[in-house]
Order: sequence, then structure tokens, then C-alpha cells
Amino acid sequence: MKQKLITLCVLLLAGVGFLHAQQVYKYWVSFTDKAHSPYTLDNPSSYLSHRALLRRQRQHIALDSLDLPVSPSYISQLKQAGIGILFQSKWFNGAAVYLSDSVGPEAFSQFPFVASVVLYDHSSLHQPDTILSEPGFNLPNYPSPTPFSSQYYGGSFTQINQLNGQSLHAQGYEGRGIIIGMNDTGFPGVDNATTFAALRNEGRLLATRDFVWPIENNVFSLHSHGTHTLSTISTFMPGFYVGTAPLASFVLCRTENTFSETPLEEYSWVAAAEYLDSLGADILSSSLGYYEFDDTTLSYTLSDLDSRTAIISRGAATAVERGMLVVTSAGNDGFSNPQHLRAPADVPEVLSVGAIDDKGAVTFFSSHGPTAAGVVKPDVLALGQRVISATPFGLFLRTDGTSLSCPIMAGMMACLWQRYPALTPRQLCDSVRAWGSMDSAPDSIEGYGIPDFSKALRQGGLSVQPNSEADFLLYPNPVGRQQTVSLVFESVGSHLAVFDAWGREVLSRKVGQGPVTFSTQSFAPGVYHVVLTTARGVASRRLVVK
Repeated sequence: MKQKLITLCVLLLAGVGFLHAQQVYKYWVSFTDKAHSPYTLDNPSSYLSHRALLRRQRQHIALDSLDLPVSPSYISQLKQAGIGILFQSKWFNGAAVYLSDSVGPEAFSQFPFVASVVLYDHSSLHQPDTILSEPGFNLPNYPSPTPFSSQYYGGSFTQINQLNGQSLHAQGYEGRGIIIGMNDTGFPGVDNATTFAALRNEGRLLATRDFVWPIENNVFSLHSHGTHTLSTISTFMPGFYVGTAPLASFVLCRTENTFSETPLEEYSWVAAAEYLDSLGADILSSSLGYYEFDDTTLSYTLSDLDSRTAIISRGAATAVERGMLVVTSAGNDGFSNPQHLRAPADVPEVLSVGAIDDKGAVTFFSSHGPTAAGVVKPDVLALGQRVISATPFGLFLRTDGTSLSCPIMAGMMACLWQRYPALTPRQLCDSVRAWGSMDSAPDSIEGYGIPDFSKALRQGGLSVQPNSEADFLLYPNPVGRQQTVSLVFESVGSHLAVFDAWGREVLSRKVGQGPVTFSTQSFAPGVYHVVLTTARGVASRRLVVK
């Protein structure tokens, strides 16, 4: 079964409208190579954004053949033969395709570049335009709340206070400039609900993409699971509800087909991870996990949870290798027999999150580890029982599941990464494990326990030091478009660069010894990344232009 929210509320089906119901056969097609392609490792800017390349450079990650896109020639030939394309995966060098009849794998025999074909699904190509939602309630309003107090956070106070997350927020680390990608079932209401107004109005909803129903390409419909998970990070309504990274930017991807459970959804998850990588996203938060499938012969076993077998686990490991931090739910199978994780929580480099209640006790449903390779899992814990999250209609709801503990933790990781931008994903994970309540005796139920982000803020990652942020002071911040920004620093012979939220360079020049000023008059409102390169290293700051 899918990794979904556990809820006792009655599901209501609203706005059903079946669109062009067409039964199709969906296949995964693997290719032999990446030949006959214009893409080369010498010109990565043709398939990776500047922000993505900057992240690789910062983490000293070399490009390799997995970064090369699927051969456009192969895709074109399939299309010319009347084969529909759902999505492609360069990491797995293949494509998800569909045929309108049951011709079968022999339809691909004419293509010498096709290595293998697997039929995974026979269902409708188009979805019902549906919103699955639940009864909800309004949160009380706390008038003129003191910043970072319980009244300031309102309905989200418990989940943030358990992690001492307000210590990061109080120092100005609220996710500014960090891009979080989310793979989920759908995000209804994010395009119009007041809960997400700040996200939309400030231009921090950067992009959306539908990998399940790409023809409609509408992530703002169907199941509200993604809406709930997103709200725990992104909501910014002081006095009502404040998420764990309320000023981060987001890219939303639908990868989960709620009408079936097949390995094809794992491939769509990987394709979305590739998309996020190409945009330069910093974090991938995913409250989806896989173990059983509709075709039980394809289901995983305990021995398959070795980080090398499950399709999604191999993809998640590749995403980390490319410099993204992947945060995932451990799973809701703590009561199953045998108890097990859900892929990709079995990947050592992925931060898997279990669930606790408001008293800090592990919930009965939170999945247990370890992995088949003996790696301690889950890694850490966050609130996952009676969590308040937003519905598509601007109301709030209490729900249960590691689906909530995952994004709560992902948001806090975004704030920590904002503080220590020089850390790698592995170093970030090591840091929060080191400051967990069970760090001295981790086990297969609690992992490393509940991390204390106030300690992580003060002491950073183990032996890893931040990349000399104190090398320069940036003010004012935020800044108006008619103002001038000043940088104060000591080094001589430095280089200044400013990038927008998409990683596009908007300013680049050599500078002498500080202070140095530059105007933001030509900058559109939004979040920018200011990078100063000196003889002492590379220092960075996030700049908000109002």
C-alpha cells in the first residue's frame, strides 16, 4: 500500500469529473545506450541549470554519463511509431510509455535501441478531476503574537518546539533561498487557498510538474496528501500557523498514481528527482514509500530493503550523489508482521524520519528498521500523531503518519542548511544524528532519536565548520528595489556574484577590499543568493528583495 496519512476522518469526494477516460497499457522501456544525442559532458548547461552546476561545484561533484539526458532520437522514433511518452529517466536510461491497445511488447521489436520492455499498468490515461479532502476546522487567532512564541506558531508550535526549531527561526534562518522539491499525490488548494497565499504572493512557488498525468499537467487536483505535507513546511500565517521553513521556495511534483500501485510510480518518482536536480533544488522531501504492489509478485521483501534493489532507493541514492538532501518517511508499518521500512528509507544516505506523539514517545505505527544491510533506521524522529496540517479549503485538520514527520524534518533541515551552506547532504544528516536524543545508543525503533536543532545551530556538524559566513556582512536585508545593498568584508581581490532563485547570474564583478555596494533596482522581487569568493574561501548570504 502507498505511504499515506493515517486518519480517522471520513474522506469526502468532491468535484468529480472524468476526463476522456481512455484505457491504455503502460510500459517501462529501457534503452541500450545514449547514442545519437546532441548532449555531451562538455556542455552541461544545455541540460543542467546554473544553480545545479553551482551546487555540484560547491560539493566537488563531477559530472558523469548518468547526467546525460535520454537520446532525443530514441524518443522521437517511439513517438513517430505512435507510442505515447509519459516521462523519461536519464538515470535509468529509459522511458515510461503507453499504447492504446494490447499490442504487447512486440510493438517495440522494430527498435534496435530498446533493451527491454516491462508492462506495469493497464488503466486510464486520464484521471478523474477529483479532490479528496476531509472535514476541517479553523485555528484560533492570537492577536499580536510575540515573534517565535507559542502564540506566534499557533497550531504548529508543538512540532517545532519538540525540535527546538524556533532557535533557528529566531536567528533569521527560515529557509530563505533554499529550494525544496516535493514528490507526492497532488496539491489541491495550493493554487488558491489562503493558507498558501504567502507562498504564491512572494513568488516562492517556483514550478510544478505532473509525472503521472502529463497531458493535463495539473498538480492542483486529486488527493490532498501533498497539500497536507506541504503545509507543515511552507505555511506562513503568524498567529495561526507557521511551518518549519516558512520562507523556503518550492517545486511541486506529482509522482503518485492514487488509482494503482505499481513500480511505474517508482520510476516517476525518480524522473521527478532528476527534474529537481536539473533545476538545482537543494532538498527533496517525499512522504511516499513502496513495499507492496497490486501485482504481489512484484512486491518487495525484507531482504530487498538493502538500498540497491528497489527502483526508488537506487534513484534516491543517485539524487544524494548529485548533491541533493533527500528526506523521506520511514513508513507506517510499525504494527505489521513482520515490521518493515518502506523504500527509499533503506538508503543509508537518505534521512528517514519516524513518528512520535506530542509527549515524545514513538507511535505504534512508525516503521522499524534496520535495513537488510543492518543500517540503523529510522534516522531521526519528529511529530507524526495528531499533527495539525492544512486542507485544500483553507481549514486545518489533525492527522497521523510519518507522512507528516518527514516534511516537518525536511523544513528544519532547510533552515540548518541555510545556516551552514558549505555542508554536504551527508554532513547535514550526520549533524542532526549527532544531536539526537538517542545519539549514544541508536536503535531500530527510535534511530538517533529527536534532534535538537538549537545544538546543531550553535555547534554545526561534528568536525565540519560553516563556510566562513562571517567573512562578510550584508545589509539591509530584506532590501527594497530602490535601495543599495552594502557588503562589508576584509579580503582583497575578491569576486562578487548574485544569483536569482533559479540560479541565473544577475550580477558578477571583481571587487576590492570592502565595503562594496550594489543596487537592486533591476532585480525583481524575490530571493537571491549572494556569493563572495575570496582567498579565504567562498562565503554566501541569502538576500530578499521586496
